This record gives sequence, structure tokens and C-alpha cells, in this order.
Amino acid sequence: MKRREFIYDGESVLKMTEQEYTAFYLQFEKSIVASLKKRELLTDLQYEHCIEEIEKQYNNNINTAIAASGFEQAV
Repeated sequence: MKRREFIYDGESVLKMTEQEYTAFYLQFEKSIVASLKKRELLTDLQYEHCIEEIEKQYNNNINTAIAASGFEQAV
């Protein structure tokens, strides 16, 4: 999923780390899908599939970031 850019309007902006941004974005996407389900624009099955896809993308991003940093977890 592409990152979006926002236009600065002059107000204070919180500084976020890459991990905080990624976690925020994950929850933001989940909230949008939950809103669609609540409005009955998604079925339960569609909702579950969307959440699985969002989490899969999140996990792929985390694994890519770990690999890029050179840090490997002990298994």
C-alpha cells in the first residue's frame, strides 16, 4: 500500500517514529473497514478478509523493515 502525504497547514505536528507511524496507519485502516462493516457496506466475510489483508501487509512491512535494518531476531 502506498504511503500518503499530507499538506502542512501551520499547526504543530507530532513527531512519529517509523514504527509508530506504521502502527497508527494499521489501526487507521482497520477503523475504516470497521466503519464500513458497521454501516453494513461489508459482509462479515468481507470484513474478515480485509482485516487479514491489512494485517498481512503490516507484517510484510515489519519484516522488510527488520531485514533492511540488518537486525535479525533469534529463533
